[in-house]
Amino acid sequence: RSVDPASMLVPGATAVLEGLQRRGVNLYLASGTDETYVRDEAELLGVDHFFGSRIHGAVDDYRSFSKQQVIERIMQENRVDGESLVGFGDGYVEIDNVKSSGGIAVAVASDESGRSGKPDAWKRERLLGVGADVIVPDFSEADQLLAWLWREPGGEDAV
Repeated sequence: RSVDPASMLVPGATAVLEGLQRRGVNLYLASGTDETYVRDEAELLGVDHFFGSRIHGAVDDYRSFSKQQVIERIMQENRVDGESLVGFGDGYVEIDNVKSSGGIAVAVASDESGRSGKPDAWKRERLLGVGADVIVPDFSEADQLLAWLWREPGGEDAV
């Protein structure tokens, strides 16, 4: 039995990735899952081409991987500061990592089981508590979110 890969993604995720790519953003994927599995999952979901070789996951030496280390390495290798960083995530730790690096944190408080398009209240409060700049239930409003991030007309309605 096969499953449509799009049904496994947060609604609108592909539109956000496409919009970021159109804007010339270098996209990175970091996960706490073992790197080999992250790469396999990205391929199965059809999003690997957005990231290329910039997919990072856990490695055997757990001390050499954390999302914070990945963020710091990305910033150092690209000679950018936190003002050039936008992070998307649904977890407390990655939102905290993005904020402590000086970036903008877009937190996804999705209703994973019901896919209602409304934020999960518990997740929303937790992610706001760690400093998320904006909370989205999914990426169904991708154009408005990207306009907000780039301070374009129409973006003021995103938050």
